[in-house]
Amino acid sequence: MNKQQELGKKFTIPHDSLWFRPDEAYFNSQEQAKGIDPDEIEWNGKYKRIRELRDLAIFGLAFYTMQECPCFVQMNALSDSPDAFLTRVVSEDTYETAPVEITFYGRNRIGLSEKSLEDKLSEVGGKFYKLSKGYWLLVHIGKNLQVNHQAIADKLSAIKAKFNVFSIQEISNHPDTVARFVAYNPKLEAYDINIGTICHKLSKTKIPGTLTINKGKPPKKR
Repeated sequence: MNKQQELGKKFTIPHDSLWFRPDEAYFNSQEQAKGIDPDEIEWNGKYKRIRELRDLAIFGLAFYTMQECPCFVQMNALSDSPDAFLTRVVSEDTYETAPVEITFYGRNRIGLSEKSLEDKLSEVGGKFYKLSKGYWLLVHIGKNLQVNHQAIADKLSAIKAKFNVFSIQEISNHPDTVARFVAYNPKLEAYDINIGTICHKLSKTKIPGTLTINKGKPPKKR
């Protein structure tokens, strides 16, 4: 392992004990977003926390879709890093918890980044390159942007990234909201998630809307 890659953030146990089922987190984000232009939420830093809560919720919905396993999410309200957490219920009293960093790739007031997403993620010495083993990086890709998902997966493989990378991107908002979820490593996988359908499905399960957990452990390798 490259010595520089060893210098990263350490896994931390969540500060708060209250966790939300992904659909509950999504509805919370929708409530906070009432009366705000959706495009402003997408790129205006003023609404970063609302966007990140929505992103985290969709991430949880996608995770549930892939794993068919109960999971819960939580924004980190007490420290700057990581941005959030996702925990998976392994057994009645066992949970695997992953720290999640959330970043945005898209247009802002200045315009679109000159660097491709694959270059930003694999830049030696960059902020993502230094992420520690066990961290999950979630990338919000702006609406209508075209990115080369295979190139991203290839670059992450080339640098032997020790952290898992995922992305979400809204690809439709009418008649239903649909998000594309992509997992890049250890192998490239993509899913289109109908947000309303998954939220409804979760609401009909016996999985509680909230959960109180006082401790957790890092997730197993994917």
